Amino acid sequence: MEEVDFLKIKIYFNCLNNIYMSKYPSPNMKRSTTLKEFLDLEISELLPNQDIMIKNHLNLVEYLESESPFFVLRKFKNYSNRGSNYSFENHSFTVSDNEPALWVFMKTYYQSELDFLDLIKNQRFPIAFAIKKEEKQGIMWQTKGRKHQDFSANGWKHCHIFQCSPLGETIAHENDLKRRSLRLLSPLNHFPFFSPKKYEMPFDYGEDNECIEYVIWWLYNHFYTDKNKIYFKSFVEEQGFTVAIEEPKDITIEYSIKNKKKGDTEVPEKKKTSENPINKVQPTKQTQVMDANIFEYTATRFSFRRATIDSMNNNDVLVINVNNAVNNENDGKFILTKNQIYQTFNNVIESEAYQVKGNYNYPKTPKTAEQFRDNWKNINQ
Repeated sequence: MEEVDFLKIKIYFNCLNNIYMSKYPSPNMKRSTTLKEFLDLEISELLPNQDIMIKNHLNLVEYLESESPFFVLRKFKNYSNRGSNYSFENHSFTVSDNEPALWVFMKTYYQSELDFLDLIKNQRFPIAFAIKKEEKQGIMWQTKGRKHQDFSANGWKHCHIFQCSPLGETIAHENDLKRRSLRLLSPLNHFPFFSPKKYEMPFDYGEDNECIEYVIWWLYNHFYTDKNKIYFKSFVEEQGFTVAIEEPKDITIEYSIKNKKKGDTEVPEKKKTSENPINKVQPTKQTQVMDANIFEYTATRFSFRRATIDSMNNNDVLVINVNNAVNNENDGKFILTKNQIYQTFNNVIESEAYQVKGNYNYPKTPKTAEQFRDNWKNINQ
């Protein structure tokens, strides 16, 4: 297999570090052993500036209480086509996945004051990571795609204090539209926790009621200043919840990295055969240049392996060597970053084969892959 020319790409990785390295911090695996320690030591870096959080929350409330708001809700039973137009008692709304919430959280983190009338009227935030084929008919919200991949790429899960789409509940009143929109979009309802996709945990802490109750208590007593905690308390009480007076029981948090990176593994040579009915993927090879990693594997089809891609950071590079394909025109070396994978092949990322089986194979190398064929220069675009 052709060796990677590290000197040739060093300058490009310098560019990548400037372009793709995220301000949002990665989890610190050695600092926290209890929930309180995690909140005390990490939260100041992980949450947005509280004044901006309050401002954007109040801007959202003002919009939702205006004369004719268009509501954005997390999808739920019988309302699952993201971006489609729905109505309830002459009030219009659409539904989404978690992309709008993550977008608002990250924009707030980067200290942007948000005008929700403009954002919603002009569809300035993504309504979904990607739209499925069956959802496209009748879609009215056109903006989609992941705009802030660095958050999840760094190992975080975007969590909600109060469920955006409470299980078993449907819409019974106009106020339900406002409540669901507020829970989805308000930064007061958002917090980060370790992603179960990246970390082994006894259970998903970000969805655990005991954990969330402690987070609410901690935010009120240890995060918000006196001038701001009244807004947070009001928001909490509007959801039918009361901030605990006494400190709830602290929780020991246990977590470890999934798919720990192994040392370099040589990929053995593979003899070409006349019959190749399935895609035979050889082990992934990992090397490092500067602050980015190069992941490389060889397969008989142009393929995306979820285990490998999930372990990559946004600026990491994947080299896919397609060798010994049934049609040798499909052979080649393809070089692209994780960011480019998500941007160009989002249909793959959303597919059942990738999400459930962990591997997506193209029977024929697609034309969209040609721009990445043996081209290191593309990695800084």
